[in-house]
Amino acid sequence: MQTKYSATFLYVYVFITGASIMALEIAASRFLAPYFGTSMIVWANIIGLILLSLSIGYWVGGKWADKRPDGKWIMILSLVAGIMSSFLPLWCKFLFSFLTAGIMSTPVWIIICSFFAILLVFSPPIVLLGMLNPMILRIIASERDEIGKIAGNLYACSTLGSLFGTFGTAFVTIPFLGSRETIFIWSSFLILLSAWGLRKNRQKWLVLLLILPITLYFVTNSKEKFVGGQKILWSKDSLYQYIRVTESTDGDISLVYNEGGGVQSVRRAGDSLAYEDYYNDFTMVPFLSKSSTKEILILGAAGGTTSHLIAKYSKPLLPEIHITGVELDAEVVKLGPRYFGLQPNDASIITNDARVFINNTDKRYDAIIVDCYSQQIYIPFHLSTIEFFQKVHEHLNTNGLLAMNINATNPDSLLLASLTKTVQHVFPYTYLTKVRGDYNYLLLGSTNPLDLEQLKRIPSSSPLAAVRNKWPETLIPIVKEKYSNGTILSDNHAPTEMMTDSMIFGEAKNR
Repeated sequence: MQTKYSATFLYVYVFITGASIMALEIAASRFLAPYFGTSMIVWANIIGLILLSLSIGYWVGGKWADKRPDGKWIMILSLVAGIMSSFLPLWCKFLFSFLTAGIMSTPVWIIICSFFAILLVFSPPIVLLGMLNPMILRIIASERDEIGKIAGNLYACSTLGSLFGTFGTAFVTIPFLGSRETIFIWSSFLILLSAWGLRKNRQKWLVLLLILPITLYFVTNSKEKFVGGQKILWSKDSLYQYIRVTESTDGDISLVYNEGGGVQSVRRAGDSLAYEDYYNDFTMVPFLSKSSTKEILILGAAGGTTSHLIAKYSKPLLPEIHITGVELDAEVVKLGPRYFGLQPNDASIITNDARVFINNTDKRYDAIIVDCYSQQIYIPFHLSTIEFFQKVHEHLNTNGLLAMNINATNPDSLLLASLTKTVQHVFPYTYLTKVRGDYNYLLLGSTNPLDLEQLKRIPSSSPLAAVRNKWPETLIPIVKEKYSNGTILSDNHAPTEMMTDSMIFGEAKNR
């Protein structure tokens, strides 16, 4: 005997399953981000695999619908999908334990294999959820003649559910609850809805399966207190990334996104200028202008390390300095005063996208520092283009200076060459220096030649003297022929993510 359901119930059912699919897709990006980021390449693979899984589900579901047009099977499939979804956080946590080397030092074959392995974890429940719509359409259409209207209503409900799942996940459950919690919420919905649908089959006990996601939540909810030998002081999922603040045994505090492909801010014990920190080199920027440096803009303020160091070490020698910082993530802005020593008088911090801010401000600056990275290691493409640098140039005073931090595994990388060539087309004078940090280069652009004699304003007794002494040795004026292999990046074509991935995979391959 076939189990039948009202059309209203099935439309609600389709709404929930459509929302679940999008929730799983967005959650997949969060589980992948710690090891692979969320570049265009990563998103293309996530979306591609989800679409492939849905296609397989539609095809199999269509065939099954003609052979077994029974509502009971629909409920069983969504029940299994809910159960499988409940295990995703546990399975991913188990799989991630084999990926401890980090993206910069893991062999390429492990990166590729594990990348697809993790993605494939999400395919089975998506395939099952994809099977549902053709089966529901077959059941409703068998009782009515308006097949076109029924199909339209069905897919409209499914799409509305997908919208609800997308916005609800991106703006509510992940930032306020977390990625794992998002998975458990939607898997619970699937289990509860399926159990309700099977209640007439004397299988009410299935509602007890709700214990599964609840149990798995507590199993995977063991808050990590340490990572990589460092104590976790604070952690949270924001709208943009998973954020952690960690403390080393030496008392150094670091801000890391996802699994820490790069440290975004650091406060050394006692605010010391550690040799390996590229942030220290930004303290030289105020001394490079021939005129008095007063207004400094920092795009990508993060936890305020650069703002704090300039205020602490450069400002006593140049007391007229005023710093404005721009940071995209509001959750990160809150961490500066709490963990990284940022004082109210150090800088004025504005929450905004760097490009949006520079497009809409009328103010001019004596120096603009660009230190923006998205998802650990990627320079946002819209902050790498000739149009962006032209806007920066427009907001600099006569003797103003651009200073941009670039991560490059070697001085011949295509990413470094392309950014240098792009800046050269905007600024008459371009310089490059290898600063502290394993992969950090500082790209400088100015309208007038730089005069390193200005660095002599730093007395030998200053803690900045050790930083200053290296600059005359490492600062190189860039001639147009130097990076002829680079590409001029534009808003229309700026493959910075692809260049970064290629550079990293090339480095990993050579290890």
